[in-house]
Amino acid sequence: MLVMKAWMETRWRLSAVLFYSLIALAINYKGQSAPAAKPGGMLTLLLMVLATFVMPLAGSGVQSQSPAGFPEGLAGSTQFTISLPVSRPRLLAVRAAIGWLEASAVTLLVAGLTWSLFPSIRATIAPADFARGVLTTLLFLTVPYCTHVFFSALIDELPALMFSGCTFSLLLWLLHHVTPAVDIVRAVTQSSPLVTHQLPWSQMATSAGLALILMWAAVRAVQTREY
Repeated sequence: MLVMKAWMETRWRLSAVLFYSLIALAINYKGQSAPAAKPGGMLTLLLMVLATFVMPLAGSGVQSQSPAGFPEGLAGSTQFTISLPVSRPRLLAVRAAIGWLEASAVTLLVAGLTWSLFPSIRATIAPADFARGVLTTLLFLTVPYCTHVFFSALIDELPALMFSGCTFSLLLWLLHHVTPAVDIVRAVTQSSPLVTHQLPWSQMATSAGLALILMWAAVRAVQTREY
């Protein structure tokens, strides 16, 4: 039942992520079709699209969301949700897991299309480095995703999207000014496996650590807050 509820909330959001990702691929297809073309700009655009649109796939699991992202009787449906005979952490865990599986599936699909459609990618990037780049991208995306899981547990969905975007941008700015070892943007730019041919372990650990902290904070929020 919880899996079906999560799917009903995310099915149109998932379609939107895929739709905008395909638009980004289509925009770059003509210019990147030659093997000599440089793929950096296209990959950056795809990363920005994914980082922006994975956030609506997240949810607190406690505060119900409408499929299209607009409130539809949230108060009543939220009260019904928390009255179900399951714990609040389980509500959060199932909803967050389904959303993350969908986000991962879209990322892998876009990565596969990028590799197959663009000769410039295959001509300039080794398959092993591309696979490392996809793994690094997935870990990078956990930060905006878990940021929105946290804020969705505290406030209504539309303000949560605004706070999530601002907080994610602030985190990127702060980490950039601390040290390159924790600058997670470097994991998909200067320290990317596409450039260094190795995994950016410190930045990946930073992304995983931030995601775990945000998930822990979300669990505490749903356990203690009165809805």
